[in-house]
Amino acid sequence: MDDEGSVGESIEEPSPIPARVLGAVATLAALGGIALAIRLDPTFSWTADALSDLGVRDRSAPAFNGGLVLGGLAGLGYAAGLWVRARESAASAAGRLRAVVFALAMVAMAGVGVFDLTRALHAPAAVGFYLLVTVVFGIDGLARRDARTGRVALAFVPVHVAVWATFLAGLWPVTGLALPELPGAFMLAAWVWLVGPLPVVRRRSVPSRGGDTDGH
Repeated sequence: MDDEGSVGESIEEPSPIPARVLGAVATLAALGGIALAIRLDPTFSWTADALSDLGVRDRSAPAFNGGLVLGGLAGLGYAAGLWVRARESAASAAGRLRAVVFALAMVAMAGVGVFDLTRALHAPAAVGFYLLVTVVFGIDGLARRDARTGRVALAFVPVHVAVWATFLAGLWPVTGLALPELPGAFMLAAWVWLVGPLPVVRRRSVPSRGGDTDGH
């Protein structure tokens, strides 16, 4: 069932503004930290490096690791907003699960910054982050499959799986992880800003003849 309000409920009412702000901070801090780290590291290679290589180099490490930790902490606040959103939703059980899995993804993202490539927990944190965000897309997409944005979220799942499957199959003309890592990060940002149930950029509810009022 569409938890955005399939009977004309406005998406604005159960969407806390502080949570939206924290969602914006989470994505901007993480992606901004990556962008700044790349700019600070003239040796970085898109074809041979992983993004996490930025976290162990003197010039780029503070920006990369700090951005991920700040983003993860802000993301926990956004997860709390998702939990509140779920309480006001018809699909409350799925919404609560979505919030919990998103919170775990944010802990994993912060863990990538706390535990750099030289630490044993780095790989579990990195893998966990990408797996968990894919699960978030799936839970959200199934919960809101009657809404256009829900179907977009659900479509992120096979796209993200395909990115990693084709890379692991050796179909990418690169040896490093940096490029395959980007699509998941950008899809998560798109979900927080536009596609998810608590978008940073507010959608207006428009009555639909078919009852699909996800605000587009």
